[in-house]
Amino acid sequence: MKRIICAGLLIFGFLTVITSLTGCCDNSLDNTNVFSTYISSEPSNLDPARGVDVNEAVIQSRIFDGLVRYNEKMELVPDLAESWEISKDGCEYIFKLRQNVTFHNGKKFTSADVVFTLDRILDPKTASPRTWVLEKIDGALDRMNGKTDKTSGIKALDEYRVSIKLKEPFAPFICLLTTPACYILPSESKEAFKGSDFFNKPVGTGPFFVKDRVRDSYIKLEANKDYFLGKPQVDSIFVKIITENLKAELEFECDTIDLLQLYPSNYDRFKAMPKYENRIVDVPALNTWYIGFNNQEAPFNDVRIRKALNYLIDREKIIKAIYSGRAVPAIGSIPPGISGYDSKPTEICFNPEEGKKLLAEAGYNEKNPLKIELYQKAQQSAFEITRFIQGELKNYGVVVELKPMEWSALKDAINKGEAKAFFMNWFGDYPDGENFLYPLFHSKNWGSGGNRAKFKNEEIDKLLDEVVKITDEKLRSQAYDRINRKIVEQAPWIYLWHCSESYVTSPRVKNIDFYPMFFCDKGLNISLNQKE
Repeated sequence: MKRIICAGLLIFGFLTVITSLTGCCDNSLDNTNVFSTYISSEPSNLDPARGVDVNEAVIQSRIFDGLVRYNEKMELVPDLAESWEISKDGCEYIFKLRQNVTFHNGKKFTSADVVFTLDRILDPKTASPRTWVLEKIDGALDRMNGKTDKTSGIKALDEYRVSIKLKEPFAPFICLLTTPACYILPSESKEAFKGSDFFNKPVGTGPFFVKDRVRDSYIKLEANKDYFLGKPQVDSIFVKIITENLKAELEFECDTIDLLQLYPSNYDRFKAMPKYENRIVDVPALNTWYIGFNNQEAPFNDVRIRKALNYLIDREKIIKAIYSGRAVPAIGSIPPGISGYDSKPTEICFNPEEGKKLLAEAGYNEKNPLKIELYQKAQQSAFEITRFIQGELKNYGVVVELKPMEWSALKDAINKGEAKAFFMNWFGDYPDGENFLYPLFHSKNWGSGGNRAKFKNEEIDKLLDEVVKITDEKLRSQAYDRINRKIVEQAPWIYLWHCSESYVTSPRVKNIDFYPMFFCDKGLNISLNQKE
């Protein structure tokens, strides 16, 4: 009886969902200059200093600006700083600021806002999870530990010049200033930060401001007509909160949103539709997909087993089956287009005979098969991949049990070391090889710091500490490649692939720019086809 009741509830719920979704077709977009899109969850925090979520950053990038940014070609370009100089020793950065910028509330942008914003990230009262972005600045640690009331290395030289001094050379530093944590806030509003409402509709200098917002429903971003780079081409961006992929698909096909992210499960369906086949865009993304191991716990503390599993994975076969070729096999953690990436092969390759040999050496065979509990996000797109890997490894006597979990619970299990094997990905915070090596493999970053594999190697730690002092980009890139290959020799992960992000646009969309990094898009160049 209990099963019948549950089944009935499920059927009723499903019909309710379908009824509510099909109703969306009665509300198609009219001929307005409003770009309609969506994000998958309510942004819990629009404070750049406290944000940690992709959906938060997507909204923040339209509201705020940083000192510098990356364009669609991943070139570092000026933003609120019109130019900058770096001292010969690589320790001081002097930024010359734009003088024609105002915040959404009409206040003039000056160096005081930069000093306030960056110091606020390091202020222990802010409790920012992004202090690592600025911890290389002189005096940052004292500020973070509450020993001082300001950061000595951040100073306003005059109204439109700012000096930032580092305690020692750190070549990727300017890359870090592009991240959402460093978006500039108005210093005049610091008292308002103590309340709870400022970051509900925050004030920035960006091309859009929050006009209206209903939590768990939508955010309406209005164009900033006085934006220093020119008024956006659309009047507003309407961002819906749509938590289910199915609902997003139906809304897109009902013409109530203009952009849909595609996954392996629905890519071919939209590609086969004449209406959409020429409106799909594959964007090379700065990511790495992998199966991580807890390198400190048996059986994965044995490098033979970690290497064996890498040899047993036919990456090309999986990419062809799941992504239809829209991915690049990983030969390390650094993706193509990033300093340190070299397309020359590493030890990571499909070699089942060598894999079986190493498993046998480690004591595993048909009578004593290697058994793995593979933790993963409880998501259809993840299942498509892990089930394929499960089947591939079964061919070589490796038994994989899938352990799906809700995202926050999964992260907690991994960070605590409870998950010995886990399916994960890493998306870059900035386009530099350091971001695909230091957080992921330096021993100081175990757990939530990024090194979820609990990988530890003193030689690697030392190399990662030293490489960031190399200011010559070519030499630093070569050093990253050497470090990457040394880590691969230890096989802390099963390295899988680097895949593109795919999107399809509605016929209303005349132009839209796509970026390899999600927070680089200000929405300035979105334009719509208008009916006469």
